[in-house]
Amino acid sequence: LFLFSPDKRTLLLCYIQFPEESVAMQQRIINRVESDLHYRAYLNQLTKNDGVTPTDAVTIAARQIAQTVNAKGIVSFTLQGSTALRASQERPTVPILAITPFKETARQLAMSWGVYPELPRSGSFGFSSDDDDLTTVDNPHVSAADGDFDIVLKNACRAALRKGLVNDPNDLLVVTAGIPFGTPGAANIIRLLPAAGPSCWDGVCRVDE
Repeated sequence: LFLFSPDKRTLLLCYIQFPEESVAMQQRIINRVESDLHYRAYLNQLTKNDGVTPTDAVTIAARQIAQTVNAKGIVSFTLQGSTALRASQERPTVPILAITPFKETARQLAMSWGVYPELPRSGSFGFSSDDDDLTTVDNPHVSAADGDFDIVLKNACRAALRKGLVNDPNDLLVVTAGIPFGTPGAANIIRLLPAAGPSCWDGVCRVDE
C-alpha cells in the first residue's frame, strides 16, 4: 500500500529502505493489470491518429499480424531504436526482439516495454562496420553487410532462439526491417517466417543445390 501514498517523501523513503520489495510490488501490479482482459480490450480500442509514416504502418501491421497468427515474437531491425520504440507503443501481446548494432541503443531499449535488445556481431545481421569505434549513435558509419536477406533472416531466427522467444521450428516470427540497411527510420519490409528459417514453411524446407 505504501506505493500509493500521496506523500512523495514517504514513497522515496520506502524505495530507499526496501528497494527489492518496492520493485517486486511494482512488478506484481504490472502483471496483474496487463493480464486483465479489460485492459487488453481497452488497448485494442485506442485509435492512434499519428500513424502517418511508413514505419507507423509497418509496426501497426506487425502487431496485428502477430496477434492474428499467434506469433511468438516481433523482430525489429533498428539503428537508433525508433522502430523498436514505435513497436513497443503498440503494446503487442508478444515480445519484441530489437536487433541493433549500437551498444548505446541496446542499453536504452532494455528499459522499454516488452523490448529485448540484441547486439549482433558486425556483419551478422545486415549491419557491418570497418571500425567498431565508429559504431555509435552519434556517428553511425554503418553499411549493408555482404550476403542476401535470407541469411540476415536466418541469423535473426537464431537470435530469437537464444533469447528463448521460440522453442519449436514451426513457431512464427514477424520481422520488420528497412532496405537499404543503415537508413534510420526506413522500416519498409514486413516478413512472416517460422523459427526454422526463411527457407521453410509449414514444416517443408527448400533445399538449395
